[in-house]
Amino acid sequence: MRPQLIIAGGGLMGRLCALALSEPNLWPATPRIRLLVQGTFSPNTAAVQNAAAHVAAAMLAPLAESVLLDSSLVDLAYRSIALWHNLQQQLPDFALQQRGSILLAHPQQQHLLQHFVSQIKRHAQYQPQWLNKTELAALEPALADRFLHSCLLPAEGQLDNQAFMSLSLQLLKQRGVSLEAQSQVDMQGNQLRCNGKLQSADLIIDCRGLGAKPQISALRAVRGEVLRVRSTAVTLSRPVRLLHPRYALYIAPKPNNIFVIGATELESNEQTAPSVRSALELLSALYAIDPAFAEAEILSLQASARPALPDNKPNLIQQPGMIRVNGLHRHGFLLGPALAEQVAQAAIAQLQHKEAAQCAPMPGLLKGVNQ
Repeated sequence: MRPQLIIAGGGLMGRLCALALSEPNLWPATPRIRLLVQGTFSPNTAAVQNAAAHVAAAMLAPLAESVLLDSSLVDLAYRSIALWHNLQQQLPDFALQQRGSILLAHPQQQHLLQHFVSQIKRHAQYQPQWLNKTELAALEPALADRFLHSCLLPAEGQLDNQAFMSLSLQLLKQRGVSLEAQSQVDMQGNQLRCNGKLQSADLIIDCRGLGAKPQISALRAVRGEVLRVRSTAVTLSRPVRLLHPRYALYIAPKPNNIFVIGATELESNEQTAPSVRSALELLSALYAIDPAFAEAEILSLQASARPALPDNKPNLIQQPGMIRVNGLHRHGFLLGPALAEQVAQAAIAQLQHKEAAQCAPMPGLLKGVNQ
């Protein structure tokens, strides 16, 4: 009999879980999977365009983020990168690349760069590599004239998040996942109501992010503000981070001469537009990296809220008939695929245990047979 699975939340985590759970040959009997989203899957709506997964820079930076992440989460990040490569083999190109990233600092902030690199957790295979001016010029010629001090973080990378969010829907449809928009979800215990109607399922996967706050009271919103520009005068082939006393600016080059720039991380669930101060900081720092950005076309300046728990670590919570995954903070693209893989493994284990319990003889019946 086909298992009935419901995934609540159609953002990045919901889609990654749907992809992991619908992987061919994963189940003895292919499950029926329903992916529910409160609004729409269309990328042309304001709600989708302001969602964290749409706004994000989608950098894959285990070494840089190891300054804040536990070693176990760094390992999870490298597993995620391997899973991103697996997904790239199944989808049209979503600009996944792993050429490393560059850490920079102006001469007066050299100590910030040295301190940051000293905090990076060492990895058996990948180590920070200090670059001289000639070595930097070989990797990123546009930066060499302005920066004497830099460091390469090998094996880091990025992807085109907006392309992935669109292409993932195509693969889910091909796999028979039911994409159900305008689905207002209400959770009560391990029961789910959709648009007021109680839903029947063998297992519910809760990926609603901040929408799950009634069930996960410790959730909070962390606001991020991101600028997108287009410039044919600037050439970067990998993500760049600039260390600064007030912020750590990042630039992620995307296809079609687009650059994603971010620096701010605010403890706020405000859904208002970015502030003038944030805009000035982002634009000033961008100009400081390469004055050619002065003529760039501003495409958008957006803010989004990301779900986080008090320790800023993601959490996978299991109870009978329910799996909740939440609290990815700013690491959705970095950790999401590996967490979705864990969700799929937990889902299989839960349903196997449920099936075994249903097939086991009742103790009373066994006693009667023995007598």
